[in-house]
Amino acid sequence: MSLTNFIIRRIITFIPTIIGVMFLTYIIAYAIPTDPVRAWVSEKLTDPTIIQRIRSEYKFDAPWYEQFAFLISSLFRGELNDPVRHKNVFDEIFSRFPVTFELALLALIFLIIISIPLGIIAALYKDSLVDFFVRFLALFGSSMPSFVLYYFMILIFFTYFKATYLAGVPTPSISCATTLNSLPQSYPVIGGIISFIGSVPMFGAAICGEWDVVTETIKRLYVPALSLALLNGGFVARIVRNSFLDAISSESIVFAKARGLEKINVWRHAFKNALVPIITIIGLNFGGLLSGAVIAETVFNIPGLGRYMYDSISRLNFPALIGSVFLVAIIYLIVNLIVDILYAYIDPRIRY
Repeated sequence: MSLTNFIIRRIITFIPTIIGVMFLTYIIAYAIPTDPVRAWVSEKLTDPTIIQRIRSEYKFDAPWYEQFAFLISSLFRGELNDPVRHKNVFDEIFSRFPVTFELALLALIFLIIISIPLGIIAALYKDSLVDFFVRFLALFGSSMPSFVLYYFMILIFFTYFKATYLAGVPTPSISCATTLNSLPQSYPVIGGIISFIGSVPMFGAAICGEWDVVTETIKRLYVPALSLALLNGGFVARIVRNSFLDAISSESIVFAKARGLEKINVWRHAFKNALVPIITIIGLNFGGLLSGAVIAETVFNIPGLGRYMYDSISRLNFPALIGSVFLVAIIYLIVNLIVDILYAYIDPRIRY
């Protein structure tokens, strides 16, 4: 089977997976014994005519399967509106996703910087102090409630050292945004790519040379990104350690040592052989971060996808929740597909 056929088969499986995830989300939300429409409207709005009109508009006066069919069909047509903010759900999601992408990218960088060196050192110096520290960090990340760590980081970096802030997220200037949006008209292909990359505020500011915005963005997001990396870094470091230990004990590496290869070359070959499980766990972590770190964005007051999902759950906002879950499912599936494709390039024994 060729790689193209493999990708096509995987993409076909996306459809039932996405619908199944949204169905389970809807059933769980539907089972909550309350009236979502009452949660959407203001407490001062008591006119039963208006409430009934909203209920009819979103099919909450119909059986559950008609409600679900309405939500799914409206979502796929791009006509699903947020009843709380009175905007299109996709407009709301895509306006927040670039902020989540910035946070996920910084967290991924911290995760790689922390976990891979620690995992390799722990493998090379097995049962040493570094190895013990990696085990402790993995246990710490698994057992520590995330919100406790987040508030602790706020206490240190915001309250004591004043090294960050917790309000808003920097964005490029209006002139920069206008320039980026006009590029596809002048240069359809290259301009479209640059405009798409520039939709992420930090990248857009860098393209326009507004480095102060880039600096402020990093200052705003590095504490939550570091917190997310600390929660997952120990576990990833353990995976790196175990994979590297398996690799350096393999017959090929033992043979390389017997031939007198320098240690640095032996370690380089061993690390390449250990990459498959490492790429898997890092890819899954990045997919989870892209899906919105709900608690982190809420605690650190970051207006990203995770915060939007939290607000949607709080207000029983079914349309917004279904739209967010739809994007989350797509992200996870695409990241998993990319990881599977990378296997073939990392390990020549794997073929599709």
